[in-house]
Amino acid sequence: MSGTSLDRRTKDTITKIHDEIYEKFNRTYIDVFLCGGASSHKDISTRDLVRKELDKKKNIRILYPEDIFIEILNKDKDSNLLSLEKFLANNCDIICIICESAGSLVELGAFTNNDETINKVIAVIEEKRKKDKSFIMLGPIKMIKRKNKNNVVFYSKDKISILNDNLDKMFSTNRINKINASKSSEKRTVNSLIGLYYFIPILFFFFGSLKSDTLLEYLTFIFQEKGFSHKDLNMLYKASLRLLYKDRYISSNSINKNIMYKLTEKGYENVNNILANIKMPNKTKLLDWIKFGIMNHKYY
Repeated sequence: MSGTSLDRRTKDTITKIHDEIYEKFNRTYIDVFLCGGASSHKDISTRDLVRKELDKKKNIRILYPEDIFIEILNKDKDSNLLSLEKFLANNCDIICIICESAGSLVELGAFTNNDETINKVIAVIEEKRKKDKSFIMLGPIKMIKRKNKNNVVFYSKDKISILNDNLDKMFSTNRINKINASKSSEKRTVNSLIGLYYFIPILFFFFGSLKSDTLLEYLTFIFQEKGFSHKDLNMLYKASLRLLYKDRYISSNSINKNIMYKLTEKGYENVNNILANIKMPNKTKLLDWIKFGIMNHKYY
């Protein structure tokens, strides 16, 4: 991807938004890719039942891999969910696989056979399979137990509420551990699905509505500025916009064949909450400097 044509003032503003705001606020969500079976007109899958309940939890974001990447898979016929396994793992905190379909068993095998993804896997399997001498139990499930026996969860179909409670506790514990670790680890990075999910609304908050190509140019610049590879930028960009739409944080309209994005009322409220929770000296002065600078540059 080539360099951007942004002027120095815009570059300085984007950099300040990234360095002084984006990197300062605490993350509140745990992001879970939930794999499993699909519902039919006769039966609701366990995965859908789990998502329905866990979506109500304030600090857990449940994602379906195929929902996030459906546009990419449709456009790139050489891609499939298994080829994206490493990418998925790099863009979530937990990969929770409910072993209820042939596809989910394939996913379990793929993720447990990868050293970079196995530590994020939580396998959910029916209680009646516990003593099976099957390939799944002697292979992937055994591998996960060796890493962390707590990452294998057994459940009964007639007790889904207990499964939901157990997963809620596991995800919440993971979230607390992530927050504690982030206090002493490196700064958050923008080159991930979750990173852009937070960074893009902050850009809209200050710049207002942005054309799709302008937004992508801003993101290209900050990737270059921070030394991140552009290899997955388009994929991350599309996936994060899809997630922001799903959560109703952004809206769009078409003007002269250009797509314009902006925050919804819910999106503004979300960013305001983020800004309110940032603790830094002279915060009001910084926010005013950014807003005034953008306004001055736009009209003068």
